[in-house]
Amino acid sequence: MKKIASILESFNIDKDDYEFYGKDIVKIDFTKYQNLKKKGNLILITSINPKPSGEGKTTTAIAITDGLNLIGKKAMIALREPSLGPVFGAKGTATGGGESEVLPVERINMHFTGDLHAITSANNLISAVIDNEIYWGTKLNIDINRIVWKRCMDLNDRALRNVEVQIKKNIKRKDKFTITAASDMMTILCLSKNMEDLKTRLENTIVAYDVEGKEIFLKDLNVVGSVLALLVDAIKPNLVLSKYNSPSLIHLGPFANIAIGTNSIISSQLALKLADYAIVESGFGSDLGFEKFMNVVNYDKDLIPDCVVMVVTIASLRLHDDFINNFYHLEQHLKHVELYNLNLVVAINVMNGDSQEEVDLLTKWLTKNNYSFERNNGYLEGPQGSKKLAQKIVEICDNKKNIKWLINKEDSLETKIKKVINNFYYLKDYDFSENVLNKLKILNNSKYANLPICMVKEHSKIDGNIANLENYKIMIRDIELNSGAQFILVYTNSVFSMPGLSKEANFKDINVDNNKITGLK
Repeated sequence: MKKIASILESFNIDKDDYEFYGKDIVKIDFTKYQNLKKKGNLILITSINPKPSGEGKTTTAIAITDGLNLIGKKAMIALREPSLGPVFGAKGTATGGGESEVLPVERINMHFTGDLHAITSANNLISAVIDNEIYWGTKLNIDINRIVWKRCMDLNDRALRNVEVQIKKNIKRKDKFTITAASDMMTILCLSKNMEDLKTRLENTIVAYDVEGKEIFLKDLNVVGSVLALLVDAIKPNLVLSKYNSPSLIHLGPFANIAIGTNSIISSQLALKLADYAIVESGFGSDLGFEKFMNVVNYDKDLIPDCVVMVVTIASLRLHDDFINNFYHLEQHLKHVELYNLNLVVAINVMNGDSQEEVDLLTKWLTKNNYSFERNNGYLEGPQGSKKLAQKIVEICDNKKNIKWLINKEDSLETKIKKVINNFYYLKDYDFSENVLNKLKILNNSKYANLPICMVKEHSKIDGNIANLENYKIMIRDIELNSGAQFILVYTNSVFSMPGLSKEANFKDINVDNNKITGLK
């Protein structure tokens, strides 16, 4: 507690503006720091399409933060909160690894400070109120077939993807569960800049339509105040320390293949106000997390990266590229960053099993094509293993560039979709379902026409062609308006917003021995 208090003091955070959740976690009241004029350098972490166990983006982001603090820079990281679904399911922890880790791992990956539970409760309160309105037959006249708000829970449970709820003996309706990380409530809170902004977004969230087709907003349910009461602490960023005492904000966690894939705007902005270098991680590969950071999170153009770090591992490159003849997959991801004329460095995340021959082939190709790169060995060596990478990032941040933008607010929704498909998935052909064409016509003639689009896509292939089909076309199968988060979801192919558990999921390895949680990996 003394260590955290001392570090917070060094970042000029007053003791009245934070409270401890146990001895090693604090919540920060960010409100008085919003108007600070100081703005640090933003380092955005992304990667190529990851292998099933990930690319080590979080590990690399923590290593860079530790490395920057080692060389005398004032650095702070902003990460997403783990979701219990992946913890017990496919991927495991979201706290880094080895010597590049944030602590306490067990608490962060389990209940932490209760943010995701609060979001789940707030989300499901709204669903309960909607059904209560139908039960009592109020003047809202809700059309039970046009309720767009979904229930959620923070676990992988495929059986809840489609459910039927009985409101009265003679009234049943279809409903869906999403995982909390993919819920509308998560993205609304994550994109809110303060409590006032959150209130406005909630009030203007469409939850259903009445029998005449008129929009029903959350404010019409008279529940906004209660929702805010449930979120009054969840909106505050959490702070912990890395193994090497780097301050680490961990706050909110939307999925990147469904939602925006980045921690809260509040925590990113707080890190930028307090530190000289703010390190932020985007989800999955640059075809998802980076694309959404630039085109959705950054829609107001106020979070421009001073340097983008592309994380690669030799193991993943073996899945995608031919070391002898080309690095085509890597090059596609690097071009994503070049679209915006941003500073770029490739971080080669060192792992056991890397062959020196393959490393040499990679570095030779990067040198030949004028890409800046450095190896990161923070996993094994801590800050010393990422020192050179940190130094390179500092040098690159001094090279100020004029950013370019891919998408304009004035672009039609079809144009926005086309630009992402052409420039990020490298596809020329795509199809809209009839349902989508009808919805696009309505949205293009509405007050929502200038909103950004948030693509929903499978994460392991850059084009989403997981079946390796010939003459492949990506299908735009549905679109949904999220008026609270202020974007339009565009669903491609078949991606579930409620994951399922695999046959050999992580829950089989987790246990408690001598009151300590074991098996998290």
